[in-house]
Amino acid sequence: MKRLRQYLSTQPSLWQLRHRRATHKIRLNGSLLLLNLFVILVMILLRTVGSFEMGELATFDAAMRRASQSQVDPRLVILEISEDDIERYRWPLSDRKLAEVLAALQVHTPRVIGLDLYRNVAVGEGQDLLNDQLAAENLIAIENIATSLTPSANVPPERLGFNDVVIDRDQVLRRHLLFAKTQRGETAYSLGLRVALKYLEPEDIGLEAAPSHPDGIRLGESLLVPLSSSAGGYHHIDDSGYQIFLNYSARPGQVQRLSIGELLDEEFDPQLLRDRIVLIGSTAPSLRDLFATPFSATETDSHHVKMPGVEVHGQMVQQLLGLAFGQQRPWRVFPTTIELLWGWSWIILVMALVWRLRRPERLLGGLVLAGLGLILVEQGLFAMAIWLPGIWVRWGMVLGIVLTSIYRLTHHFLHDRLTGLPNQTVVYQMLPDWRFWRSRRQNSLGAVVLDLNRFKAVNACLGYQTGDRILIDITKRLQSALQPSDYLARTGADEFAIFLPNPPHLDAVMEVAAQLRRRLKRPFILETGQPVFLTASFGVAFGQQRHQCLLLDDANCAMHRAKALQLSQPVIFDAQVQQQAIATFQLELDLRESMSHSQVYLPPVHDTDEEGLTDSNLPHSELGDRFRVYYQPLVDLRSGEIAGFEALLRWQHPQRGMVSPAEFIPVAEETGAIIPLGAWVLHEACYQMQAWQSQFPRYANSIISVNLSPYQLQSPDLKQRLRDILSETGLDPHCLKLEITESAVMEEIQTTLEILHDLKALDVKLGIDDFGTGYSSLSYLNRFPVNTLKIDRSFVWRMEDSPQDRAIIRTILELAHTLGLDAIAEGVETPEQLAQLRQLGCDIGQGYWFAKPLPAPAAAQLLARRPGW
Repeated sequence: MKRLRQYLSTQPSLWQLRHRRATHKIRLNGSLLLLNLFVILVMILLRTVGSFEMGELATFDAAMRRASQSQVDPRLVILEISEDDIERYRWPLSDRKLAEVLAALQVHTPRVIGLDLYRNVAVGEGQDLLNDQLAAENLIAIENIATSLTPSANVPPERLGFNDVVIDRDQVLRRHLLFAKTQRGETAYSLGLRVALKYLEPEDIGLEAAPSHPDGIRLGESLLVPLSSSAGGYHHIDDSGYQIFLNYSARPGQVQRLSIGELLDEEFDPQLLRDRIVLIGSTAPSLRDLFATPFSATETDSHHVKMPGVEVHGQMVQQLLGLAFGQQRPWRVFPTTIELLWGWSWIILVMALVWRLRRPERLLGGLVLAGLGLILVEQGLFAMAIWLPGIWVRWGMVLGIVLTSIYRLTHHFLHDRLTGLPNQTVVYQMLPDWRFWRSRRQNSLGAVVLDLNRFKAVNACLGYQTGDRILIDITKRLQSALQPSDYLARTGADEFAIFLPNPPHLDAVMEVAAQLRRRLKRPFILETGQPVFLTASFGVAFGQQRHQCLLLDDANCAMHRAKALQLSQPVIFDAQVQQQAIATFQLELDLRESMSHSQVYLPPVHDTDEEGLTDSNLPHSELGDRFRVYYQPLVDLRSGEIAGFEALLRWQHPQRGMVSPAEFIPVAEETGAIIPLGAWVLHEACYQMQAWQSQFPRYANSIISVNLSPYQLQSPDLKQRLRDILSETGLDPHCLKLEITESAVMEEIQTTLEILHDLKALDVKLGIDDFGTGYSSLSYLNRFPVNTLKIDRSFVWRMEDSPQDRAIIRTILELAHTLGLDAIAEGVETPEQLAQLRQLGCDIGQGYWFAKPLPAPAAAQLLARRPGW
């Protein structure tokens, strides 16, 4: 229980985990929020200067055209003065003729007559007759408050309405005035309002508040609120007077009409005028009393599209009657604050879609649905007589999509898509340039690099989806062990880097690394309930803040050392180890350059002289400018004569001189260069031995021994390559011995047995090198088709002073002879060692006592001397 409490005390609380995860989300969402605020501020600025007004008005006109109805309002009739009437009665109509028209109308008892004709001065004869008609209680005359034109004095103010209209900057009539101030400062009623109120008198419907009421006035069933200077999509319009939107109930020319000629000639149905509203005015195009309407945008013929002034007043009267009886809704606009919140929500929506949806088809579908949703909502609001501007919202959505896409591409370029962590581009290219990492208050920096061990096996065995889930879990565990100021990045498929700003000392960095290691030691539970255990190699570095990239490289170097040594504990960077790694890497580069320079990837070509003898004593018979094959004699200890040679590779470095095989052979094996290099050595050795056998018949049965690397042994084309070399060089297969190290033979025993039997089928000899230093099993030794056991030199060097080593050599010799194998002792350097080996019955000896490894010309000279020992 005590240990459990100690363990739980070291674990972060649930609140801390949620806080850290929330902090990461807040950072990311904060960036998107700032981007969204930038978009909305740009849109507000453009909207403030009026950049969207024309587009908003065009949208309003389109909605008005869609909402207009073609039904004829039976309550309204226009008594028009047409072109035919002008030709017949002349223009302007005389007072007598106008009085005659009004008298003919009154015969049919209309409820209201609206006279949209100026009569401030007498026109011809009949002024008294006209004044009598203007005195009728159901007649509304007009005035013009802009020019102070008023009718005759016998028309009282309550039967007087102005016919002034307000026109937008694009010359389209979208608004109308209910009230306005005259030049004398008095409140005047519009003609349409006077006519509507007169018509509504029998219904006992009137205005319930003064025009100056701040909350609007009520007309029957509707509350009419005046427009502000920025109502709807307008940008600082002239909002003087009491203005409301004009709701066009019908297109131009769809109102009932009756000409003056038809009235006077009584060519109409009398019921057309009874108890109706009759507006008298000119519709003749020649009089140019025409106004552009929202319908004008779809046509070009102004005579048919533009609406006469008297018909405009008719539209006003129809709208006011519809509002009074609850048949229409008054146009409304939202306050600017609500409008901005409305637009902001749509911009946030599309930006969230661009950020969240990664698959292109889903993103396109989401954006299309968002656009259609905006259009449907706008049309629904228009149907409810609410104008909510949407052009600036659309442009804001486009700008938000573009900026979010750029930010998303940038973020994905700089962050790992799976874990959301910064990637190696940020760590290695951008992070060193960030100023806050160079703050004077942060003098030190700790770097930790961790690499998951055998994570490729997890992907291969459990699948990449499971591997991805484990990586996400690893990220959460690492974040739970770090402070908010620490910096975590994913720099590889299974590699993470952590920066710890301003740690007090190296021990603090090591403590964080140890804590991270403890987090990863806990098993990862799969959906099936199966636990998966992972380990990681940790590298740690500590130093100055300004050396950030160097510290990361140091930690990375330490991590690779931990992985190479299979250490579970974090490894601190060691400069000497780094120097060794750099030297090894440089050796690898030099090795590849030398191989390319010497053309080791191509089989060697040898020429013969005129006498048919090989030119073996010339320099070009060796492996090239950089590589050479040296030969060390194998001596038959019974006869004392040369029984063959072992081919040994040497590297002549242009700057470093002769490089020891112990240095470059491991590098060649690690990089895979040993396969072409070993094949070249094998080809050269076989060719050279065949040449010596021809040149020195005494050594016709001599053996050439070549070391075979474990990597060569596993090469799938080894058998075919060996067959080709023997065929090209003409060497008898019995004269070639391939030596394999004991450790290589014992790895993958069944596979190795198959390979050795394949090689044995070529009639070559096989030998086990460095016998006694590995872990051979005697039960397998008799199954290997080998011919020779080579005793490791370490036993030979110690045999004079160590009875144990002499006993080991005796045992190996007895084992070899019992199995019918030859035994070779390498490292013979003294006559005492030679004597003891002969006494023990060793077959072959090799070492400096006989000769050092020799270049081909010197080995040929040695053969020519026919030495004996």
